[in-house]
Amino acid sequence: MKMTKKAAILLLVLFFSAAGAFASGGSDDGGQDGQTEITYTRWAGTQEARDFGKLINTFMEQHPEIKVSPEFLPWTAYWEKVRTSVISGDSADVLSMSTKQSAPYVSKKVLYDVTDIPGAMDLIDQMQPGTVSSVKYDGRYYGVPVGVGQLAMIYNKDLLDAAGIPYPSNTEPMTWDDFCALSDKLTIKDGDEYTQYTAFFPNQRIYESFVIQWGGALMDDYGSPSEILINSPEAIAGLNYMMDMFGTVQPVYSGEWNNIYGTPDTAIGTGMVAFMHSGPWALSALDDAAVNYGTCPLPYNPDTGIRANRGYINFMAISRDTKKIDQAWTLVSWLCGDGQLDFTKTGDLPANKLALEESKAVQVRPKEIMDAFYSEVPYVFTGPLIPTDEFNSIIDVNTSDLFLYQISVEEFVQNVESEGNALIQKIYGN
Repeated sequence: MKMTKKAAILLLVLFFSAAGAFASGGSDDGGQDGQTEITYTRWAGTQEARDFGKLINTFMEQHPEIKVSPEFLPWTAYWEKVRTSVISGDSADVLSMSTKQSAPYVSKKVLYDVTDIPGAMDLIDQMQPGTVSSVKYDGRYYGVPVGVGQLAMIYNKDLLDAAGIPYPSNTEPMTWDDFCALSDKLTIKDGDEYTQYTAFFPNQRIYESFVIQWGGALMDDYGSPSEILINSPEAIAGLNYMMDMFGTVQPVYSGEWNNIYGTPDTAIGTGMVAFMHSGPWALSALDDAAVNYGTCPLPYNPDTGIRANRGYINFMAISRDTKKIDQAWTLVSWLCGDGQLDFTKTGDLPANKLALEESKAVQVRPKEIMDAFYSEVPYVFTGPLIPTDEFNSIIDVNTSDLFLYQISVEEFVQNVESEGNALIQKIYGN
């Protein structure tokens, strides 16, 4: 059949329109006309899911060409899905990562290498010192730091009022001896039963603060470890102090994250615990429960003058298997750059040093609440970048045994030293 000139022109118009829609990721990608749809996943509780949902909506308002379909899962379910989806090549286009769980993914290079993306190194150079080690391996970068999950002490003002204890400074830490002295008024017994405790620490993320504050170290290099150093007089002294303190300050460790005293993120809301060691992510639930709370830095050891507090470097990563790298990078670079002040409202402090000071003015909570978290940023430490979960398992098993009084401090450091060095030898051949 002979095609007319008018029909040929119409066919060409339809062809180039379809090609343009395909190239821009139009409706074939699940978005509206002219949009490309990408997927994004993150761990989140109920309130966090609402906060991050608002954050993604803000991004889409500024980038109408991209439709983001988010999925939020509880912590354990999230990391299980990340593990299985990365292995199968079916992960979300953009993933949230946190230091303790992310080490195997970074060190095994199963995330997208962003090093050579235009503008990536300029953005990474804007990050706070200490955050970049979470994404760097063998000189390459497998994500961009987005936030610092900084811990501090959060306390129930009503319980301190009842005990006649003045509120501590929200920027200057007390000593551990001063903190332990509070237990005389804040740990309360009714006969043989305790009705109130001074504190609830997340045991498996507090032990290393005592190691470092007493002048010890877990290992020689978090980025490229060659030796476990925890079996030292300094570390043993710090851990012995910690165990002696736990005997009078906080509930007996049961191995359960959640018990009648709540969790380290909810404990002061039970009315049975005065202090808890947690982060800004815990504050929304306290607000919802109308808890009258304040914050202060983690205590320190005045004999060494060392402050050290566990923190988490959260970062944005792109799936190595994504077919939408431009759109995925647009979301990542916005969250870690122009969107940092919006990201700050979700609970983390900015990883971007240019946004850190500015973020103080846009925090959704009063300055006197947030100052404690900001004051801890220079003293944060994170976990080692070891390419398997085996080291985390070594720590988890041995800290559980220690806090259940099934092994001594000396046995604890010996176990971590021998098992950790064996693992490093197996992985690195050092």
